[in-house]
Amino acid sequence: MFVHVGVHPCFCGGFADRSDPDAVVIRPGYAERHWTMTSWTDQGIRDKVGASHLPLSDLINAVLAAGMVLERVTECGGAVPLVLSLRARVSAA
Repeated sequence: MFVHVGVHPCFCGGFADRSDPDAVVIRPGYAERHWTMTSWTDQGIRDKVGASHLPLSDLINAVLAAGMVLERVTECGGAVPLVLSLRARVSAA
């Protein structure tokens, strides 16, 4: 079994201004695949140590390419999700 729990790649990152949780602003940059220290706040660790960003499709495709089958995907953290989690298992085939 593989379980991923992390910040939501669509709505969290240097391209997402979450200073107003009720009106998250998404700027260009979501599709870029790179290490970044860009952050909308200086209260976390992204602006200090950085983070590797992958679009949602890259994350899911990596799980599938490893021969796993997705069992469950959830989002949580408010009106605009903050957290993405998924569970996958090795395919029996």
